[in-house]
Amino acid sequence: MKVFLPNEEIDTQIKKLIRSFRKQMDGEVSEQMEKRGVKYRLNFGISLVHLREKAKTLPRNAEFADRLWHRGIRETMILASLSVSHQEMTKEMAMEWAGMIDNCELVEQTALNLFGKMSFADELVKKWLGEDDVFQRSLAYYTLGWMFRFGDVSPDLKNSAVKKALEETGADDVFCLYRGITHFFRQMLRVDPASGKLVEEVVGEYEQKQNKNLLWVAEELGNELEFI
Repeated sequence: MKVFLPNEEIDTQIKKLIRSFRKQMDGEVSEQMEKRGVKYRLNFGISLVHLREKAKTLPRNAEFADRLWHRGIRETMILASLSVSHQEMTKEMAMEWAGMIDNCELVEQTALNLFGKMSFADELVKKWLGEDDVFQRSLAYYTLGWMFRFGDVSPDLKNSAVKKALEETGADDVFCLYRGITHFFRQMLRVDPASGKLVEEVVGEYEQKQNKNLLWVAEELGNELEFI
């Protein structure tokens, strides 16, 4: 765990926040999440809707968010991604956070709340695409999808991501990887319908591989193509 210098004001705020979680804890939700493989050091089972509302009341600065993140609690980590100042967050800090992501909920939440909106998101994605870690690659695809929605994706990055997606074998049994790939191509299609031919080629490649995970992606993208 990262060690921080004492900061009485911030530490008091975070302790108060965690005490409020204990009062709202939903043990059934956290237990169901753990059964689905979504594991945290501590999980109070608080709804994402409530966390989004709570984030609006928190300080928007990098130090506060970094201390929240490194608590390793589901709710503090999601709140960190919602409240951190994009202007203050550095590439090094983003990489450090990403290295701690080891479940699909955090992949999806951080890509949506934070990484897909960062000015240096392309640099993050390039690194994550080259990682062996399945959660890092999942994060790359999810972040790319939101980059299409929130801003822009360079042709080089788009082509690199497509190439990497075609290299996926389907052997990783972590389903957010395949949801991430689907999200990437789906958002590409919605922003640029002219990419339909490219996506059709991807669908064809995945169908030829006859892998259940890639066949699921192919089916999802095939359904998306019908609406373009």
